[in-house]
Amino acid sequence: MKQRQISYLLKALCILLGIMGIVVFGGLTSFSASMFTETPVNPYSYFIIFSWYTAVLCYGVLILFWQVCTQIGNDNSFSMENVRSFRRMGYLGIAYMVGDIARFIWLLCLGNARVKAISVTVFMLLVALIFVVLCECLSQLIKGAYEMKQENDLTI
Repeated sequence: MKQRQISYLLKALCILLGIMGIVVFGGLTSFSASMFTETPVNPYSYFIIFSWYTAVLCYGVLILFWQVCTQIGNDNSFSMENVRSFRRMGYLGIAYMVGDIARFIWLLCLGNARVKAISVTVFMLLVALIFVVLCECLSQLIKGAYEMKQENDLTI
């Protein structure tokens, strides 16, 4: 029963993060649309493409985490499904890093790679790297626990 309660709490967190994402990415879209309307030749108004890319990746992570929560609720925390989900979340983290580097290159091409932009990019790349490492570590830990569980099931 505890597993199901944990699963519900984690799913509620997923829903809250999804709503927060709608607010943030919706606000960015609205801001970008107003910027584009005011000055259509402004190259910064096209930054919304990078934001949408990030939004797709974030919602992909939330969907995969929802699947992990479902496995937890089914009392199947140490499963190959969770191993795959965490590994895929790590891949999405790597895809984010590639997009962030592309955004930074875009800034360089615009001639606007100031200290603030460089600092934010480096910070976000480090956060994404930490996320990727955590996902891979969790994937390996769950895989090890799954294999141990399988061995114990076979001996009984």
